[in-house]
Amino acid sequence: MPPLSVAMLEDFAPSSPCFLPLRRRVLARYLAHGIPPTLALEQAGLLAALLCRQQPQPPAHIERLLHEACALFAADPGAVPVQLGGGGGQGADVLETWQQTLAGAGVLLADETVVEHFLATSPLEYPGLAFQQACQVTLAEHVIRWPALVEDDGEASADVDDEAPDAARLDRQPVERNGLYTSEQARVLRAIAANPDELIDLQGYAGTGKGHLVLALLDARPGRYTYVAPTRGQVEAFRPRLPADAATRLLTQIEFANLLARHATRNGRLGSFVPNYRQSTLRPREVASRIGLQSIGARSPEQVLLAVFEGINRWCASAAPQLQARHLQRVVPGAMVEAAPYLAAAEHVWRCMFDPVVQKGGCLSLGVAHIGKWLWLHGATPPLQLGMILVDEAHDLSPAWKQLLATHAPGVVSLADPHQRLQGHVPRWSSSKQLEMHQSVRQGSQVDSLVNRSLALDGLDDAPQPFHGASDRATAVRRYARWEEVPVTGMRLYGSVWRLLLETTRLLAKGARVHVHPASLRTLQRDVQVPTDAWRSRREGGSAARWESFARACEQRGQREVVDLFASGFDAAAMARLLAALVEEADATVVLCLAPHPKNMQYARVSMSACCFGASDDARLRYHPVRAAYLAMTRASGELWVPQDAADLLEASAAA
Repeated sequence: MPPLSVAMLEDFAPSSPCFLPLRRRVLARYLAHGIPPTLALEQAGLLAALLCRQQPQPPAHIERLLHEACALFAADPGAVPVQLGGGGGQGADVLETWQQTLAGAGVLLADETVVEHFLATSPLEYPGLAFQQACQVTLAEHVIRWPALVEDDGEASADVDDEAPDAARLDRQPVERNGLYTSEQARVLRAIAANPDELIDLQGYAGTGKGHLVLALLDARPGRYTYVAPTRGQVEAFRPRLPADAATRLLTQIEFANLLARHATRNGRLGSFVPNYRQSTLRPREVASRIGLQSIGARSPEQVLLAVFEGINRWCASAAPQLQARHLQRVVPGAMVEAAPYLAAAEHVWRCMFDPVVQKGGCLSLGVAHIGKWLWLHGATPPLQLGMILVDEAHDLSPAWKQLLATHAPGVVSLADPHQRLQGHVPRWSSSKQLEMHQSVRQGSQVDSLVNRSLALDGLDDAPQPFHGASDRATAVRRYARWEEVPVTGMRLYGSVWRLLLETTRLLAKGARVHVHPASLRTLQRDVQVPTDAWRSRREGGSAARWESFARACEQRGQREVVDLFASGFDAAAMARLLAALVEEADATVVLCLAPHPKNMQYARVSMSACCFGASDDARLRYHPVRAAYLAMTRASGELWVPQDAADLLEASAAA
C-alpha cells in the first residue's frame, strides 16, 4: 500500500474527539493512589482511558467499550479491581502527560460539570450520543437578525468594474440566519448587523474563525460585501462555498488596488495614467539608464536605484505624506551627511513609477503599497458600489491603505491578528468600533500554556485577553528530545533556510514525497545562488572572499553541514534536480515550510524544528521570532511537535 499523502492524513483526522466520562481529579487520584472511581459510568471512562493511552482506538470502538464496560461494572462490582488494578504511585505531573497522550489519540476527558450531571442521572449506563453531544460546547446554534437596508445613492456599477456583477443587491426586509458559532462569533456578527455602515476593527487570534465570519456575512447578504485578501488561494477558498449566482466580489489585494486605480482615473483623480500592479523584468542597470538616474559618490546608478527603492518602500509603509531623509537612514552612508542627493533621487524614482511614458514598457515595479500611497496622496476613495469592504489579514495593511479605507461610507470590517504581523506593530483603527475574539475553534486547550507563554513575550503595548483553546478539541503537544523522534508526515517548519535545504535533500534521498511551500521555495532558490556562485568562483581560481564569508557565518551558527553540502558539489544542476523531485501538496507525505510562511494553513500534525524558536539567520528574511513561532504553532489541529525546551529557546530569542 502506498504511503498516505498529507491530504489523505488530513481526511483521516477526526472532526471531533471522543469524550470519556471521567473527571480529572478522579484520574489524578487513581494515578497517585490507585483508587478507582466508585460509579460504573466513570469506571468505564477510566478503563477506556487506560486502553486508549496504550493504543489509539477508533471512535466506534471506544463507544462500544464504554457501553460494555459500564454494563460489566454495574452488574459485577468485583470486576473493578481486576480491570482497574495496578494504579497509584505516580506524581501530579503525570496527569498532564496522560491528557496529552489521550489528546493525541483524539480522546478527551469530558467537562467535569457534564460528567457530574450524567453520574447523577445515569450512573450505571453509558448515555451514548446524548453524552457526546453534551460535551460539544464551543459551537452552539445562534440566530443572527439582519435589519432591512435602505437603498444607497451609489455610482453606476460600470464605474466599479466593467466585468463584475452588480453588487447593489439590497434587502428591503429583515434577514435571519441560523448557524453554529462561538459566543464571540455571534457577538461580532450581531455588531456588524447592527452597524452596517461603520468601521469595525476586529482583532482575533489564529483559529478563532474569522474566515467563518466572512462566509456568514457573504451568505447573509451576497452583494452587500466585497471581500479582499492578500492571496489568490485565500480568495478561491471562499468561492466554492458561495451560491453560483451570488453577486459578491472576492478580490485579491492586487485586484483591489488595480480596481481602485481604474475608478480614480475615471473620476479624474489620476489624470490619464492608470497605475497597475507590475513586476519589472529589467535589470537594475537598465532601469537606472532608462530613467536617467545618476551615480552618487562611489555608488553606481543601479546601486542608487536599489538603495532609494528601499527608502521608498519604507516611506510607503509609514504614515508620512512626504518622503523624508529618515526613510533613507538604512541606505544612506555615514550619519545622514549626504542625504539630500539620495532624497532627490528617491523623489525622481517615485515620479517615474507613475509616469505613463516611463511605465509604458513596465520599466519600474509597482506594488500594492505603492499604489495605496499614490491613491491616498491623490484623495482617492473606494467606489460606494463595493458595499461594506471585508479586509482579511488587515494587520499587514499600510497606513495609507488604512487612511484611504477609513473614509469608505458603506463601512469596512478589518479582520486582523496583530501577532501575525511579522514586522512592526499594528495600531488600532481610529474612530472604529473595536471587537476581539480569543476562543479558538481550531485547537484544543492543550496548547493554551505554550501559546500564551509565547504571546506574553510579544511585547505589545496592550495586554490582550489570553488565547483560549477549545475544551472540546483535541490538540496534543508532543515534546521531543531529538528531531529524529518526529514523524515524517504533516507540516514541518523551520526558522532557517539552510536547515530547510538540508532537510529537503535528506528526505528526498530517503524516498519521501516532499512538497515545499511556494514562498519558502522562492526564498530557498534565491538564497542558494549566493553560496553556489561563491563556491564556483573559488573552485575556478577566482576570489574566495565570498565563499569564506559564507562558510564563516555558517560555522558561527553551528551549520557546518551546510558548508559541506556546497563544498561537495551542490550546484545549480543539483538544485534543478531537487526542484524536479518535489511533488504537489496533494501528493506529498510531508510539507516543508519556513516559520514566517504558513499563514491561513492548517494541518493535523505540525512539527517545529528548534530553529523556529530563534531569529532568522537571513538578514533579508527579518521577522519577529516570537510572532513567527506563534504563527507556526497555531497551524496544528491534531498534534504539535516542539522541542522540550521550546519555551526557554523562545524566551532567549525575545530577550536578545
